[in-house]
Amino acid sequence: MTPLIKQAAKLAPEAETAMWFDVGQLERQADKQVPIDTLMKLPFQRIGVAGLDTEGKPFSIWLTAGEKSVIVAGCTLSKPYLFFRPFAYVDTDDGLKFYEKKNKEISKDTVMPYFRMVVAMLIRLEQASAGYRCAVQNTFLNKKRKAKGKSAMTFDWHLVDIRPVVLKGEGQGGTHASPRLHDRRGHWRTYKATGKRVWVKDCKVGDASKGMVFKDYTVRQS
Repeated sequence: MTPLIKQAAKLAPEAETAMWFDVGQLERQADKQVPIDTLMKLPFQRIGVAGLDTEGKPFSIWLTAGEKSVIVAGCTLSKPYLFFRPFAYVDTDDGLKFYEKKNKEISKDTVMPYFRMVVAMLIRLEQASAGYRCAVQNTFLNKKRKAKGKSAMTFDWHLVDIRPVVLKGEGQGGTHASPRLHDRRGHWRTYKATGKRVWVKDCKVGDASKGMVFKDYTVRQS
């Protein structure tokens, strides 16, 4: 895992439930139209992102996908840590709408600085081929924090291959044997017969008995 992700996970609620990415430094971009699917169809139901903003300051943002909605939360990674108020953006018949707690509608301008970062992150994540998963270490400190309703502080980290796996012989003859168990990111599937496009949610696929594509970061082969 990267130093930024390690730091961000200690501040995020239930970090172990997310797929984590380090997006590096974001570049300043001019306003442009972004496909709604890029904003709404997250590759995983819960995503944790760490990176540097356009001024080089470290940040973390957490995204949780809902039904035609995405919840956004996050904070700075420089002390004193500053958490921004969570908000949600929702795909409606009248376009995107933004809400705070208790379904209070807010203007886009209110959250524009954070929303710009979300858009930039999601565009970059469309090209991501690996992410990081963590498991809470079974330590006294973590147990004590859990008893108090606090997030864990120490984790075991793993690098996960999330690239869609093309089975040998799929559409070209040969074997259809299941590959090793791995995470498959959400993606669009187009049916040749009808041309219909459907969204396939992220999931685990493959045969666990053949091993897992789930490697410790420190032993990854280049």
